[in-house]
Amino acid sequence: MIFITTPAIVLEHLKNLSPILSSNKANPLLEGFLFEVKNNALNITAYSEDLRVQTSIHLSSVSDLQPTFENGFVVNGKKMIEILQSLPEQPLTFILLPEEMSIKLKTDQGEYKISVFDGEQYPPFSLDTDFLGTFTIKSDIFKTGLEKTLFAASDDIELRPNLCGVYCQFLENESIYVATDTHRLIEYTRTDSRPETQVSFILPKKNIPVITKILDKFDDAVEINYAKGFIQTRIGEYLVFSKLGIGEYPKYKDVLPKNSNRKLIVDRNALIGAIRRVKVFSTLENNRIQLEMNGSLLKISAVNEEYNESAIEQLSCTYEGDPFTIAFNGPLLIEQLQNIQSDEVVFAMTENNRPVLINPYQENPGEKLITLLMPIVTAY
Repeated sequence: MIFITTPAIVLEHLKNLSPILSSNKANPLLEGFLFEVKNNALNITAYSEDLRVQTSIHLSSVSDLQPTFENGFVVNGKKMIEILQSLPEQPLTFILLPEEMSIKLKTDQGEYKISVFDGEQYPPFSLDTDFLGTFTIKSDIFKTGLEKTLFAASDDIELRPNLCGVYCQFLENESIYVATDTHRLIEYTRTDSRPETQVSFILPKKNIPVITKILDKFDDAVEINYAKGFIQTRIGEYLVFSKLGIGEYPKYKDVLPKNSNRKLIVDRNALIGAIRRVKVFSTLENNRIQLEMNGSLLKISAVNEEYNESAIEQLSCTYEGDPFTIAFNGPLLIEQLQNIQSDEVVFAMTENNRPVLINPYQENPGEKLITLLMPIVTAY
């Protein structure tokens, strides 16, 4: 079989799928892409234990005059990407040589022969259950929801597997995305979406960057089919099968503070800048920075007693409550603040050892963001 395409279009698809590939030398098939030609289309698949993505490229020229791989062929991903990146844009001919277990790439400048595996050896995929339902959601809403919360998901797959992902809730008139690692929590709600369903699941953290990268390329609504243990999502010419996280998601709303007797409003960018400078003088052990509030004055400070170093900055603010001091992990607080798209942020606090809500002062239409961060209770 011979088919013709171009380096750029194949490379774009391979780059979107490449994060899925395994680096496990014990099974070289998982280091490669499965190529299959069916009905004048080149289907390319990447597979991991929890994620399988297939994409399709239309082919204008396909010749069946030569033998072919009945089940497709698997080519090393790293090698294929490296070759395509070095080729100028021009017609690229694939010549399949199943008797030699290889393929030949032909351009105006030369020919490149690559060994491959028979696609029959590639891990098969079969649905062992029926879909329970389907719904659609705008690609930009789905992408934003995942990106707004992903950073707060846990990495502790051994002890907290149910927290190692984003908890997605799709309801009649809104979609809700939640992530927590027990030190911080993010809940992002879109009230301008209408999934018109009642379903929730945990999307694994490691699968989300691949999914959001693909979502970023399409503006249309995406279709999500869900079943027990996995979802299937159609995003343009991409078909994504993702396993879902295991276990029940905790009742996270129970940890959200109900009443706060202290309220701080401060410029978000000014606070981020101050924390970045001050945290240089904190201990590497916990990156502790301290916020001290009194009237319209906010002091940000850090101390490293081992080296007899310290730093302090002052910002103007709006504060309601008695004089108050609280401490946070500097990098975690910066990450929380960077995730908020508002000129000013609001800190709602009770005690210096209780969870703190850090929310935007101005909400965007159709959006609602709630973020929570645990303070550091150790003293200098």
